[in-house]
Amino acid sequence: MEDTAREEEFREMARVRGLRPPRDGFLDKTLRRLAVFFAASLLREEIARRPGLLQQVHPRVRLSAVLLLLLSVSLASSLSALSAHALLVAGAVCTARIRARELLGAGLLVAAVFSVLIALPATLNLASGGTILVPILRLDGPWQLGPYAIPSVIGISVEGLRTAGTFLLRTLTSTAAVLCLALCTRWTDLLASLRSLRLPPLFVQTIGMTVRYLHLLLRQSEEVHLGKKSRTICRRPLASDQVWVGSRIAAAWEKSLHLMADVADAMTARGFTGDFRFAPGQALRAPDWAFLALAVALCAGAHFV
Repeated sequence: MEDTAREEEFREMARVRGLRPPRDGFLDKTLRRLAVFFAASLLREEIARRPGLLQQVHPRVRLSAVLLLLLSVSLASSLSALSAHALLVAGAVCTARIRARELLGAGLLVAAVFSVLIALPATLNLASGGTILVPILRLDGPWQLGPYAIPSVIGISVEGLRTAGTFLLRTLTSTAAVLCLALCTRWTDLLASLRSLRLPPLFVQTIGMTVRYLHLLLRQSEEVHLGKKSRTICRRPLASDQVWVGSRIAAAWEKSLHLMADVADAMTARGFTGDFRFAPGQALRAPDWAFLALAVALCAGAHFV
């Protein structure tokens, strides 16, 4: 009863002073975005641990197979060959036990929408000419705009549909293959597999440290925003919030500089001299070689469909 009276007293005081409860502002939006990021990171780790057939293959073999597929897709020119490559990627997604919703949420849906918007103008006979399949606009006669000729009938052409279909199949197949690799492989294993491509060790190590620091920075940002939200009772002026955001950016920058110096000192104390050394990777097994040979055969066979 006493708590209820205090709450009513506080509400009356806030009403008299013109104070308003905090709205769903940048704090809640930022926290939601951070929560979505960490949830997506956990989802990727969960997918990589699923007992799928693709997850049982060595990460280096998975990376090599995806690179081979990307090369094969770039060399394919017919719709039938590209469709066969798309079926190969769909089969890989099924063997990895990746749901369609997870693949679309990882970025395939955005890539599909963006690709369709780019490919739509190519379907018109303005770009590719050819036989009109669906007329859209009829003019009095052909126009000449400098070096460009506009036909009297503008519409969707057969050649334009073939061009757009080739572009969409090539783009979405490549994107789906890369996303499948990223979802079914832990990022630490993926970075270790990059070393098999003879990339500079400094490049691989820098990527690994960048990924770790991004997670650390976002976690610190979440803690800062949670602290701000827990201490916010009423709305504050926009200028005050802008000053707070600026101060947090400066604090994050200063903390990053201190962290960089601490990491460098720790590496020097442990004998780091600029030469990156990595533990030897696990040797490939017979099933891994068989999977790689199967990938080569399927990619080659897709060109003869």
